[in-house]
Formats: sequence, structure tokens, C-alpha cells
Amino acid sequence: MIRGDGKEYKLLAKWVDNLKPQNFYLTVEIGVREGYGSFVITDILKNRNYFHIGIDPYGDLLYKHLDKQIDHEKGTIAYWTDFDGKPLINEDGTPKIPTYPNSMKQNFLEAFKNHENFILYQLEDTAYFNAFGGGVPLYLNGQKKLLNVYDFVHFDGPHTTEKVMEETMFFAPRSRIGTRFVFDDIKTYEMDKIAYILQHFGFRTSETGDNKCMLERTE
Repeated sequence: MIRGDGKEYKLLAKWVDNLKPQNFYLTVEIGVREGYGSFVITDILKNRNYFHIGIDPYGDLLYKHLDKQIDHEKGTIAYWTDFDGKPLINEDGTPKIPTYPNSMKQNFLEAFKNHENFILYQLEDTAYFNAFGGGVPLYLNGQKKLLNVYDFVHFDGPHTTEKVMEETMFFAPRSRIGTRFVFDDIKTYEMDKIAYILQHFGFRTSETGDNKCMLERTE
């Protein structure tokens, strides 16, 4: 069973549901974890022509989650903290180590085993960018196509300003009028800087919730 690990998924569903009509939608989620965001996206689009990509390294890798959690000298973080920087503790008193456990991947793949229009790339975001900067090869209706225009991107991976900016700069040039970018946990990084950069690609902030915001390319 897929569980939501965040709030405002009703907003996410609405933003997918009223996408600009297209003949085909290419959608992405960075930071799949247990898959609730990807489930919402694919469930809304199930009666439309779409293909969904999930990007998540899993593999028990350290999870560099928030700006304030990063030790900039060591380049890693030692334990989970809440949004105020307070350590989170396991039941046995040990600090919670931030990882992408493979158990999350298995739960997600089991829930998605009957989804045909979906692929999971077990990669970090930068590895995906290096591999598919020239387009993603997909086999659709008996033909191989190289797709390099994205219609919906859910940014829910590392929540640091530097990483979200890097992700944004990959997808922004690979968009079209009507493309929507949804950013999660926007209070944990400098969303205003990212929105400012996106203005130069024709994106405007369309709606903001408590933790998510959606920008749409209008020109």
C-alpha cells in the first residue's frame, strides 16, 4: 500500500488534472520515496495519453534533505532533523540516519507493477541529467521516440537551494507553454530565487499552498 509522506496532495492532484490539453504528457517526479506523488500523477492521467518517469537513487544513500541540515565542511549530514534543526531519535535512542532505503523502492514497485506507462530510474538527479540530456528514449505505439519536452515535474528530492536550482535549470529549457513545475516543502529552501530564475523561461507562480507551490509556463 502506498502512503503519502507529505501534505497537500489534493493540490497536486488538482494541478495535474487541469493541465493544458495536450496530445501526450511526459511527467516526472524527482524523489519518489514510497510513491504517493507518482501515484497521484498517474491516477489523474490514467485516461489520457501519458508516460511517467520516477527518479530516485534509493540504495540506502545518505539523504541531503535541507539547507540547514548540511555540514558544508564535511559535505554530509549525520542524522535527521526536523525543520527547526532538532535531531529526530529512534525508539532505541539512536539518531535517525537519513537514507533512501531499498525497502521503499520495493514497496513502490510492488504498488506500480501493473502500470504500463511508467519507468523508474534508480539514479541521482545529476546522473539522470547526464544520461538523458539529449532526450529520453521511449517505445510508444510500436515506435521508438526520443522525448525531451516535459509537461509536469514534481520536485520532491533533495530540498536544498543548490540542488533544486540545478534540477530547475535542467527541466526549464525542456518545457513548453503549459508545462507545470510543482515544488515541495518550499519553506526549506529559497523558493523566491528559483521563481525569479524561472521568470526568464516564461514561468509564473500560479498557486501556492502551505508547503507546495506550482509555477506554469505561460510564454
